[in-house]
Amino acid sequence: MASKAHLSFLLLAAVVASLAGPSAGIFHIVGAGKGWRIAPNQTYYADWARTRDIHVGDKLMFLYRSGVYDIVQVPTKELFDACSMDNVTMRYQLGPTIVKLDTPGPRYYFCGVGKHCEGGQKVAVNVSGAPAAAVNVSGAPAAAVAAPETPAAAALPPASSTQLGSSTPQVDPAQASALQQADPAQASTLQVDPAALVDAAKKKL
Repeated sequence: MASKAHLSFLLLAAVVASLAGPSAGIFHIVGAGKGWRIAPNQTYYADWARTRDIHVGDKLMFLYRSGVYDIVQVPTKELFDACSMDNVTMRYQLGPTIVKLDTPGPRYYFCGVGKHCEGGQKVAVNVSGAPAAAVNVSGAPAAAVAAPETPAAAALPPASSTQLGSSTPQVDPAQASALQQADPAQASTLQVDPAALVDAAKKKL
């Protein structure tokens, strides 16, 4: 019988393969194994971001349950620090969400549901202009990058508007849930060929 770790690895491969497209880049799964949810402490996502080396062309993957969490993007640190919805740039409400980072500079995201942001469900990342060098995921076979691209979300008119029904890829919630519980060392940064990853996962079963 396959171990839980092996099953998680296969589910991870299935999700990546289902989302894969022609655009290159590195996935950074926000929050690693915990995904995007109420933070266990005030600094959890800040601590995660400090370990990331993020570049133009990379992608942030937010794994969360639609209707329970969302993602709000704001343009300034002041709005981010205040968890303010006064000037929302983007809002994503259908998980999981993949955000492509096309330009250098800081990005500010938080959950706009309830008091989740005040509780620490917020992350700021700095995007470097230099392209990322190729690296392999711990425990995964060496392979070329094959990262998916999510169509850009539409800009929000008022912050209260509900939208984005087609702005993010669809993944089976059971797969997304299992992926959130996968080993953070495997789940935090993805740079693998989906087909090769699926083959490797099958061999482990």
